[in-house]
Amino acid sequence: MTSRSLGVLLLLGSVWGASFLFIKVVVEETSPLALVEGRIIFGALAIVAVTTFARRSARASPRLWAMAAGLAVLNNIIPFLLISWGETHIESGRAAVLNSTVPLFTALFASLILVDERLTWLRLSGLLLGFLGVAILAGGDSTDVTRSNVLGQMAVVGAAACYGASAVYARLLLHSEDHLSLARLQLVAGALILTPILFAVEGVPDYNLSLEAWLSLITLGVLGTGLAYGAFFWLLNAIGSVRSSLVTYIIPIVGLFLGWAVLDESIGINTIFGCGLIILGVTTVMQRD
Repeated sequence: MTSRSLGVLLLLGSVWGASFLFIKVVVEETSPLALVEGRIIFGALAIVAVTTFARRSARASPRLWAMAAGLAVLNNIIPFLLISWGETHIESGRAAVLNSTVPLFTALFASLILVDERLTWLRLSGLLLGFLGVAILAGGDSTDVTRSNVLGQMAVVGAAACYGASAVYARLLLHSEDHLSLARLQLVAGALILTPILFAVEGVPDYNLSLEAWLSLITLGVLGTGLAYGAFFWLLNAIGSVRSSLVTYIIPIVGLFLGWAVLDESIGINTIFGCGLIILGVTTVMQRD
């Protein structure tokens, strides 16, 4: 890993870790659907500006648009909505920790789809450790799925599963597509898909936000979505999926710290222990036999 790759990795982990704080701030003032729409639109505008400046071709075949639309649904619309809704019921730091299970789902889906990613006993033990950490983090109420906090945690884990599946899908697409062009198509397709859904469900969206919420939404869209996905796809292409997954170690640490420092969220023993088990599980999953 070069110093450039390492710098991008650390910056990306910090930006995505902070995203959970921004989501918490915005979702207090508007609906999860309106939040996701704004996030994707600002992200699309940012990546279109970057690709235009870089003079990347904007032409794409109908087949590529269809694949990008599928990636947008799986990698943006569904997980963004699940996390945003989940954070109406749980703390931002806890959401960041639960989201760090993405490599566990990536390994699981990759073993089912990619012939070169078999599920070994070592990786299986890592999966079990990681999901044990999720159970501990959820606490004693995890068996009562009717509780709002449990549903919120399940939503974030569901988002992690979507990210895991989309990572495998994106890896297949990146074999033939430029990383910036793929990020642009994905976010533009996401905006085109979600806009009519938003107006059909909520009518005119409520964007009567405070300055703090507007700044959070713009930062979430421009940095945490548009530029972040371009950087992540570049990392996938430059250092591979395994090393790119190291970003997962940074996200929960940044998310927990910012939730505690800015929003005065508590960090209990079960949060620390659960986070440790998840990170240990992720470490084990990424080991090569």
